Amino acid sequence: MKKLGLIATFAAAMAFAACNNASNTEEDSYSSDTIDTTIDDETIGEQIDEGIDTLEQVGQRAKEGVDATAVEAESEAKTTGENIKGDLNAAKDEVGDAASAAGKDIKDAANKVADKTKEGFKDAKEGVKDATKKKD
Repeated sequence: MKKLGLIATFAAAMAFAACNNASNTEEDSYSSDTIDTTIDDETIGEQIDEGIDTLEQVGQRAKEGVDATAVEAESEAKTTGENIKGDLNAAKDEVGDAASAAGKDIKDAANKVADKTKEGFKDAKEGVKDATKKKD
């Protein structure tokens, strides 16, 4: 529908242009019953055909440009996706390493607390033994 409108507009413009081609000088003036057979210009139909061909060529070049842009955008999207995936994997590894380190630190702290508790219990036990021996 859009092409048809463009063609009609182009044809109308050509028709109006063709109506005003004659000059007003006496040498070149034409009367309504004179047919000039020396003009080798294209007919309006040929001009319309050329206009259609030009529009088709412009449309084809635009399509090629859009296709090239789409391929480029797809390539960039793949690259970006791969980069994001790599970043997520690296972050997962870092979090995993940090969690392992934190777990190790907690385990070491728990072992230290357990060792101190054992020492405290041992000291308390020896203190009770010493206290009971002194009473005897």
